[in-house]
This record gives sequence, structure tokens and C-alpha cells, in this order.
Amino acid sequence: MRDYDEDQAYDEVREDFIEEFKDQLKQRGKGEEMEFIAEGTPFESFMIKGDGASICPSMSMELVYINCYTIAAYEIDEAARYILGMHDNAERIACEQLEQIDNVLIFPMNLSKYWEKLEKNHITYMPYRDMAITFQFIYETENRSYCKDVKEDHLIQWGINVEELFEKVRYKEVEEIGTQIINVYDNVKKSLENNQSIIFSSVEDVREEARQVYQVYGVNGFGAVFYPKVMEEVIKKLGGDMVIVPDDGFTAYIQTFDVKDLSDVQEELQFQNETKEAIGDGRHVISGHVFKYDAVKKSLVPAIDSKIEKYRTR
Repeated sequence: MRDYDEDQAYDEVREDFIEEFKDQLKQRGKGEEMEFIAEGTPFESFMIKGDGASICPSMSMELVYINCYTIAAYEIDEAARYILGMHDNAERIACEQLEQIDNVLIFPMNLSKYWEKLEKNHITYMPYRDMAITFQFIYETENRSYCKDVKEDHLIQWGINVEELFEKVRYKEVEEIGTQIINVYDNVKKSLENNQSIIFSSVEDVREEARQVYQVYGVNGFGAVFYPKVMEEVIKKLGGDMVIVPDDGFTAYIQTFDVKDLSDVQEELQFQNETKEAIGDGRHVISGHVFKYDAVKKSLVPAIDSKIEKYRTR
């Protein structure tokens, strides 16, 4: 593996992998093409382009990055060959089987960072504070994930607008989006008890306040908090008076107001976002807002008022 600049590693690994994957497709001599879902965004995935009637499984670009750089389990060319082998052995499904409203999940991302890419690729999105709420068709079976962007043409086909789509798809059951609601205190305590290599920490070192903090995510990451039934489960654990912190596109941390002063939480989020930008993880910055949950309107609202930029809804 070549040396990568740490603060540019994701973009460089992504670029090298795409070049290698396309080269290997060309060498196969089958006229195959690489196709992207959520191209250039934190939830980017890819597949071999289908014939218009069927579709093959997709692979997360973030997962490629983790395996080729973070844990260095594969060289770029090895990863490309392995994924091509998976595609060759995987079953294709009909596009019409995938492209159903029942298969649509919510994927929020940073609005200012990605709205131009979304516009360019005609991907449906709804501005929500400083986030862009995007949508993907997701169908999972036998450890395979099939996905596709929800685009403007789909809204026309269904005869609805993006706000109506948002309301239609967000009332799924907790299990339908693979929701995890994990108590931070219990999780850290379990890790300390099970990992004997952590010799300088003990269960007694875990702060008591962590009992009032939960890590919440689904297969669509932070998007889980937009589902009322998920938030109903969180309310059962914490009550309705809580703060929702967008840790990144993949995770929310939800805690009671008693854990920490709200202004401190906001400052920590700002520092965390700035740090991510500095070390090349800016794609994981989803929002600069700390949120509260309005149980009546079943929606997230900023816990601290701030200026909201306006973008066109697509």
C-alpha cells in the first residue's frame, strides 16, 4: 500500500480504489461499468451497473476505506478482486423489487457540504436545519445489501413531494432499520470487565453520568433519530427532556439535560466538528446543531437557536 497523507487518506484511498476497480472491470472484458449510490457523500456505495431490469449488491465505500487503510486488511487490488468475486457469486434482484416506497430509508448528511452533489446527480433531498435529508432504497438479504438513490423521477412516479415522502417512510418499526439503543455506562463497563488488557482503567472509573447517555443508530446511522418509534423507545429510557448530539453521520448520542450544561455540549460539538475537518474526517460532520425532541410534532428542533441557511428543496 502506498503512503497516504493522513488528512487526505479517505479521498486518496477512494480515488485509488475506483481506478483499480474500473481497471479490473476492463480486464474482464465484459463491458461492465461501475455505478455509484450517493456518490461523493458519506453514504457512498458502489456496484456493477445492472441491465436496467435487475440490480446486484452494493458495497460501502467507507467499508473499503476501513479495510484498505484503517485496519489495512487488504491492498487496494486485493479488495477490488474480492469485491468482484462477491458480485459474481451474488444473486441479482429485480429493480422493481427494490424500488418500493416500503424499502426507502432516511439518510441525513451535511447540507452545505453536499447539496451541490445531490443537485448534480438529481438525488431527492429535503433541507432540515443544516442537514440534507436524503433517501435510499435499501433491501437486505443473506448478508447482502441492495441499494439505490431515490431520485426526482421517483417522486414524479409516485405523485408526491419530498416532504410527503419523508412523512411516509419515517414511521417504521425500530427493528426495520436495525436500531441500536446502547447505554454508554453499561457498554463501557462491559468492555472494561471483558478486556483484561485495559490495565489502567476499572469499572469504578466510569462516570456515573454515563448512565444517562445513550448511543443511538440504525443501518442509516444518525437517521434513526428521525423515526418517531425509535424516539419513543429513547423517551422510555430517558424521559422527554433530552439533548440529541449528532456525533457523526453514523451515530447520535442522546442524554438528559442533567449530564452537562447545554452551552458546553454545543462547544464540544463545534470543537469535535473542527477536529474532524482538520484530520480529514470532515465527511463525518453532519450538523452544527445540538437538538431537542418535540414529542408532539415528532421532530428534532435546535436546542440553541442559530441562523439557518436556506437551500432549494429537490
